[in-house]
Amino acid sequence: HISNKILKMMNRKTNQEQIEGLLKKIREEIPEVTLRTSLIVGFPGETKEQFEELNEFIKKAKFDKLGTFMYSKEEGTPAEKLPNQIHGNTKKSRYNKIMQAQSKISLENLENKIGNTYKVLVEDISFDKKYFIARTMQDVPEEDGIVYIKNDGNHKIDEILNNFIECKIESVSNYDLIGKIV
Repeated sequence: HISNKILKMMNRKTNQEQIEGLLKKIREEIPEVTLRTSLIVGFPGETKEQFEELNEFIKKAKFDKLGTFMYSKEEGTPAEKLPNQIHGNTKKSRYNKIMQAQSKISLENLENKIGNTYKVLVEDISFDKKYFIARTMQDVPEEDGIVYIKNDGNHKIDEILNNFIECKIESVSNYDLIGKIV
């Protein structure tokens, strides 16, 4: 469980049960929803046990997109003066552990998209012209994964670039989709 004490220290007006309930309701109401969040590891006073609870929550919540940041002191903030500041190596270790878990979750979530067809925006082509580079409406530019679409040579590059096309997903990597033009 996410420590309600930590949520209060960070001035959050919710608790883990409310968050889990909301995630469940959203997924039930909008089956194709993309859930994204960001979190901070190494907040002052974060114990090993609390971090492990957070890590377990991440594994359970299975966010589609997750950004993780290491807490850093910012002058003039209340947290700057809190006791039990976390050592930099500990923050880095916790960051790596969360990102390792998210990498597995991302791969699992993307594998569930194999066989599906999506409307994608083609934004570029690889230097060797073998793949168009696109993104789905769920993907934030320069933050999220991309869609590699095999260039079968049956389409003019100028007709594909900067246009929306239908793409069937055939395979995945940890953060990217690989497909073909439908």
